[in-house]
Amino acid sequence: MIQKKLKIDRNFSFLLISLILVEYVRAAFIISYLPVQAAVGTQFTLALVGLAISLHYISEAFSNFQIGFLMNRFGIQKVISLSFLLIFISFIIVPLFQFNAIVIVFASILLGFGACPIWILLLAKASSGSRGKNMGLIYFCWILGMASGVIVMNYLMNINLVVSYWLLPLFIIGAYISFRLSGSHPEEQSDAQNRKTILKKTFSILKKSRIILPGTLMQSISIGMLIPILPTFILQDLHFSYNQYTRLLIIAGLTAVILMQPLGRLVDYFKPRPLFIGGFMLFGLTLIFTTFNPSILTVYLLVASMSIAYTLFLPAWNTYVATKITKEDQNVSWGIISSFQGIGTMLGPIIGGLLATYSASITVLVSASLFLLISLLYLVFK
Repeated sequence: MIQKKLKIDRNFSFLLISLILVEYVRAAFIISYLPVQAAVGTQFTLALVGLAISLHYISEAFSNFQIGFLMNRFGIQKVISLSFLLIFISFIIVPLFQFNAIVIVFASILLGFGACPIWILLLAKASSGSRGKNMGLIYFCWILGMASGVIVMNYLMNINLVVSYWLLPLFIIGAYISFRLSGSHPEEQSDAQNRKTILKKTFSILKKSRIILPGTLMQSISIGMLIPILPTFILQDLHFSYNQYTRLLIIAGLTAVILMQPLGRLVDYFKPRPLFIGGFMLFGLTLIFTTFNPSILTVYLLVASMSIAYTLFLPAWNTYVATKITKEDQNVSWGIISSFQGIGTMLGPIIGGLLATYSASITVLVSASLFLLISLLYLVFK
């Protein structure tokens, strides 16, 4: 086997930097700033924060569905420049209107619209060349940006709340500069499209993607189901202390960050299908084993195993998706597929929360069963 050297295209690197900064900002605001301020202050209520987060992901899913057509119609440069402007405006208007509840919700919606285009462009760029390496890099940068946003924002809020907030629009300016340094992004198609043409192309892509969409939707629902019940399951069902829970998150995060790139590159040597099938199966089985009331050490090992499975199936699955997308429809196709992922991300917490009214362990078992079902589905149907 010939070892390939890791060589990253300069323009692609600038796009990755832009993604890191955007995901830092989004995680810092949506996952860290709003929930923490609701918990420790009186300005935001939990109901307001829940509404803002939900509408953020709804706007993201809607934007994903439309953004590919907009890129084809108006050009990548204009659409992404506008997206960064929307994010920048969303952070400027919040303090200008004294952190008003309606403005917080409006800003969260703008952030959802603005964060999508850079993703679509990167996924389209990653579809050519060394797909596994490129997909691994994208999701490595996503995890790095998101984890940094949560950890650094929590730390900075304890030191200076004003500084921690105003870093966010500054980082968006940095993300825009990095995007502009990534070179030109010419379009294969830039003609005007009427509603009939858009609908025809949408149904055509949905038909071509029929083997991809069930897996996209099911895995995002499965992951989404775990989000609202994870602390309850680990702290109450597994009887972990809060410090043990924190160590568990660190183990999961470090394992994913360290292994995302090397495991992602496996796709450049092997076919993606057996890799994501094995990853789905390993993730589902390890999830099931966590419900058997294992020891603390065993849980740590299971969580590390789940992180390995996650870093295995994520780049392999997206590489597989890339092989089913034609070059002329990349922006639109990735947008539609990402919108299905967004729908799953919205539905998952709702389903998981309802199941958790009976037991958090039931939610974990259903989520694990969905992963096993996905692996069997793609094992049987080629």
